[in-house]
Amino acid sequence: MIGNFLIEQDPVEQVEHGFVLGGQAYDRSKEAGRLFEEGYINQIICVGGNVSGTFKVLKLKYTESEVARMHLCKNLRIPKSKVKVLPESTSTKEESELILKYCLNNNISKVVVITSKFHTKRVANVFKNYFKENGVEVLVHGVSSSDYEEEKWWESEQGMLVVNNEYMKLLYYFVVY
Repeated sequence: MIGNFLIEQDPVEQVEHGFVLGGQAYDRSKEAGRLFEEGYINQIICVGGNVSGTFKVLKLKYTESEVARMHLCKNLRIPKSKVKVLPESTSTKEESELILKYCLNNNISKVVVITSKFHTKRVANVFKNYFKENGVEVLVHGVSSSDYEEEKWWESEQGMLVVNNEYMKLLYYFVVY
């Protein structure tokens, strides 16, 4: 019940562009690759400007969007011409602004946003009305985590951290935006 409240997603439809939000590059880009292979999307745009602490330790400067693109192109063999990177954003709000700008500049009227299941409610809250006001329809698609089971999130430390973090972010976005 507590975890399910965080999940708010749309049925998958065929659209031209799929945006992979920053964070959880493995799970989110893997799902984008599946949607591409199954013909639901024709162009993948990876978003996210954060660099993980692990990469900083290794003196690597790969952003979340670049890591997602590497996974899509190298591991999943999606053609490089079908994957773009928008590495400027560092939060869900910034991602929404960047993606909307991209859509408006490229005359895109409908997109799917690919994120983690427990992130879908906040993404829907941040994106949907904002995009609708600007003539762009957003479908929110959540992907399951490879680190824990959403149905039993309380049985793993990672699941508990994600649910707690997401409720705090929902509260923050409610108060601030």
